[in-house]
Amino acid sequence: MGKNEKYLLDNVNFEIPMCFWVMYLDNFLGKEKAEEFYEYLINARDIKRLNDIRNLISCIGFSIYDLSCNEQLAFISIFKAFDTESKLVANMKDGVNDIFKYYENKNLKLLGDIKKLGYSCDYAKFNWKDKKLKDTYQREYVFVIFSEEDTCEQFQKKITELAKKYNINEVLITDNMRDRSTRMQIKSSVIDVSTGEKTEDIEDTTIDTVENYLSRISGTKVVFNIPYEKIKKVINKDVDYLTMKNYYSPRKQEKVKNKNPYSFNSAMLRGALLSRFEEKNYNE
Repeated sequence: MGKNEKYLLDNVNFEIPMCFWVMYLDNFLGKEKAEEFYEYLINARDIKRLNDIRNLISCIGFSIYDLSCNEQLAFISIFKAFDTESKLVANMKDGVNDIFKYYENKNLKLLGDIKKLGYSCDYAKFNWKDKKLKDTYQREYVFVIFSEEDTCEQFQKKITELAKKYNINEVLITDNMRDRSTRMQIKSSVIDVSTGEKTEDIEDTTIDTVENYLSRISGTKVVFNIPYEKIKKVINKDVDYLTMKNYYSPRKQEKVKNKNPYSFNSAMLRGALLSRFEEKNYNE
């Protein structure tokens, strides 16, 4: 390690805004060479757009996404924001907690139905704005389902049937993720569950797309990240009943078993996954 490199690593202030680093590199390398370096850095570090839908799920080695190939994604949520001060909630034994317990049981049942269809699924936590209380949000899970080896027609049919079972009127389904590049853009469609017809086509599916879809079907604003969350109230903030319960289909379980780890950490992760796959009720 060179003395200048060591000095920087020991002393640089990482709180310096990125715009200053860009300015320094532009001035030292020149605009053209700096652009080449930025492109290299983006691809080498796989720096995705902040609004990339892949930021909703894990993309590390041995993740469900890492083991997928040319698959579609479907987004399913059964949660509906509720009036925390309504008479219905007030008359319940434990009010708000009872409502969230209801959704917990229902989501676990949904997870079981996804397993029966043979799909892998990951999940993301989203936040539903309370319809009455200012600066208050309700947090719950959204399932991100992978199509495995199904055709587009098979996947759409099974997902719409699943949505109908849980009284969901619309589903958001992406096209096949053929392009796995850092700056990937992927198309998607909103499907009317009752007719199976497309009601909207999206050219570039982002986190905004998912937020808008969830907001429309729930009748209140839904966000992935709450602006200035520290000064907002989040009901069910510590929701964790699905922690480490993302589900690998039997097909992807075999991929984990057959894939060699590439580092000590990946070997530890693979070992943890293999142990989880051996749990008695994992596939139920």
